[in-house]
Amino acid sequence: MGISVWLDAVQGHGSHGMLHFGDRFTTMKDRKKEIGPGLLTSMLRDLGLKKSDLD
Repeated sequence: MGISVWLDAVQGHGSHGMLHFGDRFTTMKDRKKEIGPGLLTSMLRDLGLKKSDLD
């Protein structure tokens, strides 16, 4: 059994949404725009992940 991952586009305001990773979550900004390095680091911290987990 794996980790549940889903995007709740309704939960956010405007173009934002909530990205759920197991029992953790983070706010996704406008999903049509690129994520900067600082925001990516913050989002990964919210989800309990490291950049090396993305490789």
